[in-house]
Amino acid sequence: MEAADADMAAQMEARGYALSGEADAAHRLLDEAQHLIARAAEQPEDEPPWRYFYGENWYTLQRGMAEMHLRRWDTAVDLLRTGVDALPTQYRRDRSWFSACLAHALAAAGHADAAVHTALGRTADASTVGRPHAWNELRTTAALLLRRGAPQARGLVDALGDCG
Repeated sequence: MEAADADMAAQMEARGYALSGEADAAHRLLDEAQHLIARAAEQPEDEPPWRYFYGENWYTLQRGMAEMHLRRWDTAVDLLRTGVDALPTQYRRDRSWFSACLAHALAAAGHADAAVHTALGRTADASTVGRPHAWNELRTTAALLLRRGAPQARGLVDALGDCG
């Protein structure tokens, strides 16, 4: 397996372990994936052009997703916020997806105001370029906030309804 494939395989396996609640295996594989991508970056001429997106920030975002799957909400918030802030603005679909995940993590961590603010900032992009994934994540965020009785949830529900 080429290094370009090995780091992606390790990252995906790590996400699987995180979904299964196996934090140690997830963290070990994310470390391995990050090491492999760093090594590949030493010889960029050997990398296929489609890998332009997969650098250090990609692994920050993937670590945030793993922490989200592990329900380590505050750590997920920190990693996802760092990753989203570093994404170029032209990556609308990716910013939409990871921002929607950030909103979910914020809501789960008990930060309703920040969750709604983050979600509302990406509702339009989630509707136009982020369906179904980002859109569904924003709906999950709204549902979580409603279940927790957060009055801020109504504004998010209305905004999602307006985008249809």
